[in-house]
Amino acid sequence: MYKKMIVAYDESPEAKRALTRAIELAKLMGAELRLVTVCEPLPAYVAYADVAFPGSQRMLAEERQTFYNKLQEEAKARAAEGGMVADGVIVEGDEVEGIVENVTSWKAELLVIGRRHHSSPLTRIRGGTVHEIAERTKCNILAV
Repeated sequence: MYKKMIVAYDESPEAKRALTRAIELAKLMGAELRLVTVCEPLPAYVAYADVAFPGSQRMLAEERQTFYNKLQEEAKARAAEGGMVADGVIVEGDEVEGIVENVTSWKAELLVIGRRHHSSPLTRIRGGTVHEIAERTKCNILAV
């Protein structure tokens, strides 16, 4: 049914559950599996810190990149333990935009994403990340 599946992966417990389901489904269907991790830009105030502590912005960017690389490697290892080979991409920018762009460009047929329960009434009314992605992409979505 699905030949190309993307799992949105970050450090959250919801993403870990989504990865587990994605590995199971991809293995059952013989699908390709891609991990997409979105690395949001450093906050603007980091530039001010760099004035006081030269090099701090570069150091924080390197630490962030190391963190996301390790996160991806751990996810690939989990996929391998489950009998799957997964490739991975780390994209910088807005979470929704990064996921939608990868789903579209890779022509994924299924996005597996962890669903967070939001306590904010505004978020519940307008929808969260899964809702925003669903509005902007045509692929099927499994919210775990």
